Amino acid sequence: MDARFCFPLLRILRQGSQVVVQPAVGASNQQSVETLLIDLSSGKITLSPSKDVVRGSSAINSLGLLGICKLQKGVALVAITSSRKVAELGPSGAPVYELMGATVVSDPASERGSRENRQLLALLRDAVDPAGSGRGIYFSHFYDLTLSAQRIADRDADPATASAPLSSPNRADERFWYNKALATPLVEAGGYRFTPPAVLGFVRQLPQLMFQTSGGSRGSETHTATLTLIARRGVDRAGTRQWRRGCDSAGNVANFVETEEMVTTPGGDVASFVEVRGSIPLLWTQLPNIKYKPTTVIAAPGQSAHIFDTHVNALKESYGEVVAINLINHKGTEGKLEVAFRTEASRYCSSSPAAGFRYLAFDFHHECSKGRYHRLSLLWEKIRDDFDRFGFFLLRGSSGGVVRRQSGVMRTNCIDCLDRTNVVQGVLGRKALEAMLTSLDILPERGTGAMKSGFTRTGKRTFGGVIDDGVKAVVRYYVNNFQDGRKQDAIDLLTGAFTVVPGTALPLRPQPSPFIPIVVALAAIAFAAHQAGHALAGDLLGPMSITAAASDPAAAVAAAPNLTATPASAASAATTAGDAAAAAGDGRGQLVRVLLSQVVLPLVLGLGLLGFVVSNGKHLVNRPQLCPHLAVTVAAAKKDRGGGSGGAKKQQ
Repeated sequence: MDARFCFPLLRILRQGSQVVVQPAVGASNQQSVETLLIDLSSGKITLSPSKDVVRGSSAINSLGLLGICKLQKGVALVAITSSRKVAELGPSGAPVYELMGATVVSDPASERGSRENRQLLALLRDAVDPAGSGRGIYFSHFYDLTLSAQRIADRDADPATASAPLSSPNRADERFWYNKALATPLVEAGGYRFTPPAVLGFVRQLPQLMFQTSGGSRGSETHTATLTLIARRGVDRAGTRQWRRGCDSAGNVANFVETEEMVTTPGGDVASFVEVRGSIPLLWTQLPNIKYKPTTVIAAPGQSAHIFDTHVNALKESYGEVVAINLINHKGTEGKLEVAFRTEASRYCSSSPAAGFRYLAFDFHHECSKGRYHRLSLLWEKIRDDFDRFGFFLLRGSSGGVVRRQSGVMRTNCIDCLDRTNVVQGVLGRKALEAMLTSLDILPERGTGAMKSGFTRTGKRTFGGVIDDGVKAVVRYYVNNFQDGRKQDAIDLLTGAFTVVPGTALPLRPQPSPFIPIVVALAAIAFAAHQAGHALAGDLLGPMSITAAASDPAAAVAAAPNLTATPASAASAATTAGDAAAAAGDGRGQLVRVLLSQVVLPLVLGLGLLGFVVSNGKHLVNRPQLCPHLAVTVAAAKKDRGGGSGGAKKQQ
C-alpha cells in the first residue's frame, strides 16, 4: 500500500492504561507489523514494528483514529467504529465515508477518580456522536477530502507535497482539517497512516447520471457523468449559530464553508467549481438572551479595519479575486451591519485600484419577497461577468493535463449564512453545472435566453411549507437558547480551541435554566385564561344558593299578584327585598374576589415571571463555558482600546 495513504482497518486492544493499535490488513508473511503503543495515563505514544499481532475477541475494530485528546489526568483515544459510504472520488474511486459511530477509549481508573475527566469525556463523546454534536463528519483513507480538485492538482504538481501523507500539514488544507488538533499527537509520533483527515460538513454523490443529446452532426448521443457536492466547514472559528458571529482577531469568520461542485466522467475528466460562504467579516456579536431576535452589538467604525483586511487578503491568497455578495436587509439592525460592511469594503478597495475585491449588496428580502425569486436575475446580471471570468477547474483525463483553472471565488453571506445564502449559492451552482457540462461536451451550447428559467422555483408556496418554516424557526430558537452552549464546548474541545491544562480547574459549572419559571408562568397564564372563559360564560361561581326570585325583588312581587296588601305583608315584602339586595351584594363581592384570585393574580404572576426571564435571559440561556471570550469579540475590542463608551454600538 502507498505510504501516503491511511490504513483502512485497525485493531485496538486495551489492557489497563496501555493501548495497542495495529493495521488489520497486513500480509501473513510479514515479519513485523507497524504498531502504535499509547499510554493512556501519561499520553506517551510510541510507533515501532512488532512481531506480535493483535488478536482476540476483546479487540476493537476501527476504521481509523480521529486522534488523542488531553484530559486532566492522562489522555483519551478517539476511534471511528462505524460508517457508511457516501461517495467514490479520485482516479481509483477512493471511498468516502460518513462517520456513524465512534468510541472514546480512556483509562478507567482516571475516569473513576476524576470528576473533571468525566466532564471532559462526556463533552468528547458528544463531539463525535452523530446523534449529538458530531453530525456531518466525513473521512477517506485514500482521497484528500480537505482539498478541492484544483488544490489536489496543485499538490500533485509540487514534488514537496506530492509524496506527503494525507494526514500531513504539508498535504492537507488545515482550514478544513476538522480533527487536526486530535491527530497532531499521532502525526508528531509518526503515526500518519493511523489517522485519516476528517472534514465537518456535507458530502453527497449522484453517480452515473445519464445525459442524452440530440441533433447536430453526430446525431443522438448518451453521456454518463457523476455529480458530487462537498461542503467543508472551517475549523478556525467553528461553532454554533449565535455563539460564533463575525470575525476574530486573526481574520477567521464564523460559519465559513467552502462548497465544491464536482463533475467527473468515466474517461477521467474532472470539472470543479468552488464557492464560499461566511459570516460578515467585522467585529460583531449577537449573543442568545431568550429573545427571538437577540441584541446585535457592532464594533465602532475603524475597529474592524485590520481584521477585515486580514480576512480578505487570506481569501485572495487562497482563491484569487473575490466578489462579496451581501444579502442582508438594508433596514433595521441588518441595515447597520450592511453600512458597516460597505464602509470597510469601500476603504479596502480605495487603498488599491487593483484590489481584486468587489462588494455587492443585494437586499434579498426586499427584492425577492412574496416568492419573486425570478428577480434573482437582477443579481445575476451584476455578477455574470465576474462569474464567467473566474471560470472553473477542468482536468482532462485523456491528456492528464489541467485545461483551465478557477481564478476567483464568489463569497456569499446573509446573517446566519443559511436560507438566503442557500438560494443564491444554489443559483450559482446551477450556472456552474451548466457551464461544466457544456465544457465536457455533455450538454450543447445554450444561448443566454434560457438563463432566466434558472431563477424560478418550481411549485407554489404551500401551507405545508409555511408550517415547515414555522417548525424550523421554533426548533432553531430552542436549540440556540437551550442547547448550543454545551455543543459549543464540545466543538471547542475537539477542534483545540480549548486546551486542557492538567492541574488547572475546568470552568465547567452547573448553569441555571429558565425551564421551570417559564413552565410556571405559562401554566399561570393558561389557568387565568381558562378561568376568565368561565367568568364570561357566567359559571365561574358555580351553583348559587340564592333563587332567581330572591335575587330580584321586583320579580318576587310580580310573582305574587293575589297577595292582600296588609301592613304585615308589606313588612314581610320589605324584609325579603332587603335580604335579596344583601345577597346580591354578597354575590357581586364574591365574584370580584374570585376574579382577583383566579384570573388577575395568576395572570400578573405569569406575566411577571415571563418578564423576569426575558430581562435576565442572557444569564439563563445555555452558555459555552470553555471559551466564552471567543463569542464576545466586540467587548474584547473595547477592552483593547481602553474600554471607552464608544467602543461598540448596540442595535436592537
